[in-house]
Amino acid sequence: MQKSYTKEFKLKAVHEVVKENKKVKDVAVELNITIGNLYKWITIFKQDGVFYGKGHSKNKEKETIRQLEVENQILKKALFLSDKTEDIFEFIYEHKGIFPVQTMCRLFNVSSSGYYKFARSTESLEELKYKQVVKLVKTVYLKHGPNIGSPKITDIINRNESITSQATVARILKEHKEQWHASDSRFHKDEDVVLHFHNKNTYFDMNAGKYYHQDFAKQEINSLLDSTYFSGFKKYIRDDIESADSYSVKDNLIIQGENLVALHKLKQCFKRKIKLIYIDPPYNTERYDLSYYDNYSRSDYLLFLKNRLEVAKDLLKINGSIFIHCSNKEQAYLKVLCDEVFSEENIVNQIVWRKTYGQQNTSQMATTKDFILIYAKNKKHLQLNRTNLSSSQLKSYKYTDQHGRFRIDKIQNKRNGYYEYQVNTPNGEYINERWDYPKDTFENLLENNLIYWSNSNIPYKKVYLSEGSTKVVNDLWVSEEYGSTQEATVELQALVGKNRFTYPKPEKLINKIIELSTSEGDIVLDFFGGSGTTAVVSSNLNRQFITVELSKNNFELIIERLQKSLNDTQSFISCQINREKRPPQN
Repeated sequence: MQKSYTKEFKLKAVHEVVKENKKVKDVAVELNITIGNLYKWITIFKQDGVFYGKGHSKNKEKETIRQLEVENQILKKALFLSDKTEDIFEFIYEHKGIFPVQTMCRLFNVSSSGYYKFARSTESLEELKYKQVVKLVKTVYLKHGPNIGSPKITDIINRNESITSQATVARILKEHKEQWHASDSRFHKDEDVVLHFHNKNTYFDMNAGKYYHQDFAKQEINSLLDSTYFSGFKKYIRDDIESADSYSVKDNLIIQGENLVALHKLKQCFKRKIKLIYIDPPYNTERYDLSYYDNYSRSDYLLFLKNRLEVAKDLLKINGSIFIHCSNKEQAYLKVLCDEVFSEENIVNQIVWRKTYGQQNTSQMATTKDFILIYAKNKKHLQLNRTNLSSSQLKSYKYTDQHGRFRIDKIQNKRNGYYEYQVNTPNGEYINERWDYPKDTFENLLENNLIYWSNSNIPYKKVYLSEGSTKVVNDLWVSEEYGSTQEATVELQALVGKNRFTYPKPEKLINKIIELSTSEGDIVLDFFGGSGTTAVVSSNLNRQFITVELSKNNFELIIERLQKSLNDTQSFISCQINREKRPPQN
């Protein structure tokens, strides 16, 4: 006699296979039913979605109603479904555990055989569920930002029902977080914004006009650099000139030749030893009436500087800095380039220097300024020097007592003071006001005789000259103490006579830069030597200098200027870069 099963029993058996993904064989053994019966029930369930009585339809009216209910649920789920066959197949695949496949195929008018072919090429139900969880995690993560962790994400996803575990969320974050950051602009860091230009990743040999890729032509680049050497050493002590075999790390040095080659050669002895680099490179003005070449395409100009700045960075000490002189023409591009080379976090400031006190009236707006970009090798280690107070600032120290001269600073701040309390004045009155200092700080100043009482019994803080005789330098250099291009031309001509050098820099300006960033004995490098102002001022301030200049005429001008500037105890060595075959060593 055939055994009878209730529809609840059949549903339980089918659900363990369809919903809980158990094997048919295991469920049949567990429930003591035949495998054939179980397969039969699964087929009926997938086709009709329900069981009636012993497993076949007895009430056509009820069956029709239930079928319509199922179709209505399907259509609600598919409200925004497109009419593309692939999208329909994907919808059916995602909902095949909820609705009968045949019903969905019929409702959407697609081939069931076509669907099953699609399904065979699609991932498993577990993979699909994982994919859906990944979408949920991504949505939550992008909404709340990178500081949200897997515990919080798991809580949000599982708020209404248990969908996933924290371990799964953590694994998804580990696998996908980097990709999400790359694809979503909210997570992009500042360094993700880069300057792109032609031949950016190459070494530019200006002499040959060739570009060598820094990754694929390393052998050619090394060969090019290794084929050069310093030669023609001469030692200068005022008017005396002696031949020399080489130079030491303690010598002042002037090199004539291609500065990119010179920088690579200097790395052998001066890597991480330079305290200050000051350069005044060409401004790319497209002019031909200057004492140096100044007409590049923008990409060649940026590559020209990039090649040199990357090597120069290696020469700087950990607490060193570089000052780069530039004009309006390329300042914006040069700033972004330097952000890449030195890192944006190492920019110190940008100085605006008023270079002239006159102006031309031949353009829409006269240009009277230059820029000086300042970058540190490592800003955490940089310590710029403070500058002396000006004469007008010194006049503010007009009060004196037994400890010396002092000025007074306000303590009372009626509008914006953060602290409010009562103060007892020397005449016995009380002032209840807002103050810039907390009460215990005020009482400490009072106890140490650092409070000055005005005639109207208002307290001020005493600041003695011995404590604040210097100040931090600002970034607006417009006064006469920083010099001008006109002064620089007069300085150079007064020392060496008539010359053809155009737009030298004033000694006052370079003096301020060197005093700001170095101490006596430090090494100062200028690899766009020009007229030699950096070398001259460095020697005057007892700093060691290294200067590189391409033009032979300018090189000879620097030597003449130094010979007339240095005292009897100072000396320097000159040499040239030689690209010919090195002579045999004895």
